[in-house]
Amino acid sequence: MKKISTILGSTLGVLLIFSVISYAKNFIQNQDQKPAAKTEQALDVAGQIPEADAANEAATPGETTTNAVAEAQSYSATAYSLRGRTASGQYVTRGVIAADPRLLPIGTRVHVQAGPWSGEYLVADTGGAIRGRKIDIWTPSTREAMQFGRRTVKLTILSRPERRQKSGTPRQRSVIPPTATTTEAAAKQQK
Repeated sequence: MKKISTILGSTLGVLLIFSVISYAKNFIQNQDQKPAAKTEQALDVAGQIPEADAANEAATPGETTTNAVAEAQSYSATAYSLRGRTASGQYVTRGVIAADPRLLPIGTRVHVQAGPWSGEYLVADTGGAIRGRKIDIWTPSTREAMQFGRRTVKLTILSRPERRQKSGTPRQRSVIPPTATTTEAAAKQQK
């Protein structure tokens, strides 16, 4: 009798664990499928212009425009909450992202579609792990960065920084003539 109750208890325990895992999985999937027609924005991103107003602000009535340089591309996004200065020299603040400078040079303005974190951002930082189509969005707290997690976002390039003009005249190289002390040191090394 004791053996049967042990087996029955173990079986019920395993079934309970599987049902909890299944329920948690369904709960998480239902949370990710929140309605897309949400009009209010959870976060205030510096320099952010609501999408509907931005398109209509510059357009004449009945016309919409986009200042996008390229069409939206998929990027892998994470968030960070470190303090200090970015690679561009400015202090971290909302509206700043880190990106691979080969794809998105510092100074590039982009629009990111990332749920509550959607908005206009400035590429002002780089990172050792940010290579290829990856971005890192700055958040003021570690808690918010953890809430963001890792997700695929749509990124549209709004503007790129202007390239510097190369001057027409080549730079002159200055050659320093060898001094007596360097000549003597070279002679001693040869001996």
